[in-house]
Amino acid sequence: MQGDSPWGDVPDENQPKFEGDAGSPPQPISISEGFAPMNQGTMLTGTTQMPTGQLIYLQPPSSAAKVVGILVVIYGVLFGVIGSVLSLFGNLQLGNSTLLVFDVVALLIGVATLVGGVMLINYQRRGVMVLLLVIGLSTLVGLGQFTMVDDIYDQMLDEGEITQEEYDALQEVGGIVQGVGMVMVVFCNAICGLFVAIPLMVSNNGLDESKLFG
Repeated sequence: MQGDSPWGDVPDENQPKFEGDAGSPPQPISISEGFAPMNQGTMLTGTTQMPTGQLIYLQPPSSAAKVVGILVVIYGVLFGVIGSVLSLFGNLQLGNSTLLVFDVVALLIGVATLVGGVMLINYQRRGVMVLLLVIGLSTLVGLGQFTMVDDIYDQMLDEGEITQEEYDALQEVGGIVQGVGMVMVVFCNAICGLFVAIPLMVSNNGLDESKLFG
């Protein structure tokens, strides 16, 4: 005898179950909805925003000033100082006072060239100014020497350093020598001036704010 269950809606476990009796299973939900699949190689695109303010890039200064300064020092020692000293000793033996004055001026120009080169090696802007001034003075001295060629020949003739025949020969070619010599002096010194001014034309030259005067 089976007792009635106080819950009348409880099914008998011995009764067979049909498909219609069971509730429909829940629909599968894809967890990938709204997300990009990982196997598609998704990449983030866009533009980066630069920070506000000015960006300062620190770079080493250009070596143009140091290279030019080293070459100027070599030139000043070999041709400015040593060359002028040798020429001065040679003209001392000749006893020509005019040539001695030019040799002394050339020696001073050579020393100034050496000083300007050392300044340029140390990245001093006034070194360029010194060298440009020296080149200008050297040009004037060179032109002055060629304009005084006739006076030098006259003095050499009076002092007996040259004969009359040599004097006449020098007078024949003196005009050509003066003209060609002046052109060469101006041209060579102009090239030297451009070469010395290279550090001023190079960006990030590293030169300081020193001045020639003050």
